[in-house]
Amino acid sequence: MPTTYQPDEVPAWPAYAFVVRGSGQVAVSGPLLPACEHPSRTSAVDAVAAAAAGLGRPVRAEATEPDGTVWHLVISPDGAVGELSGGAPRGRAPKKRNAPTPAPAPAPDPEPEPDPVVAAAPSATPSPAPASPGGLPVASDALTEGVSQLETHAAAGRMDQATALAAQLDQHAADSLGLSHPDALRTREVRARITALAGDPVGAVRLYRDIAERWHYQGADDQAEAVASRAHALWLEIPDLETAIAAGVAMVRMRNQIPGENGTAFAATLQHQTWLEAARNATVQSAAAG
Repeated sequence: MPTTYQPDEVPAWPAYAFVVRGSGQVAVSGPLLPACEHPSRTSAVDAVAAAAAGLGRPVRAEATEPDGTVWHLVISPDGAVGELSGGAPRGRAPKKRNAPTPAPAPAPDPEPEPDPVVAAAPSATPSPAPASPGGLPVASDALTEGVSQLETHAAAGRMDQATALAAQLDQHAADSLGLSHPDALRTREVRARITALAGDPVGAVRLYRDIAERWHYQGADDQAEAVASRAHALWLEIPDLETAIAAGVAMVRMRNQIPGENGTAFAATLQHQTWLEAARNATVQSAAAG
């Protein structure tokens, strides 16, 4: 018998979308995976199991068969396929990924349906977050878990995984909570920090700018200034002139709206950007003269 999971045992994020073609190929999409076609059910399950292994826990998946049947499944890191309680009508018990899984075929009489060994959801969009008493969605446990996981990747030096997961979490928070929701902004700030650690200071400064401006538009001046200050500190540490000048464009825009006390931060930003451009021009002229 397959393992049956209760909905509260498997977070709603990430969820994977697998669509079984009539040819037997399987289209797979979802967080942390490139959207692509797999040649078999086994290959598709392997791909999602690898993503589950990265999180260290089972993940949800839905499989849509060629006849339209939808299976609500759970895929474990070891490739075992279970069922989600309360999902679509069940066929015969799903098996592990290395079990033979013949393609389903319509039957004229009510015989058991074929094994669902691939998960596919109509979309990989996470379930909407529950509403707070004030009517706004609140962050899910899955979001908190995801942030913890990307911190683990970053601490271990797995920056590619950390960067990819940070982008996924940012998108998830924006989709489920709204671009300017406080929890979405905090999640984006984590992404900005990871982006800087991954060696993309310009991208990080632009993310910080977006966050600071959104706090500013909400009238949250303290939060806006705190984020703007983090962007400013990062900018001042960029050693490469061209990179610093590129980041400075975002800094000037941000500080024009969040100028700091008595406009001192805006003035300092303009002064540093001018110095950077002058230093770049002097370097170019020196190289041409040499």
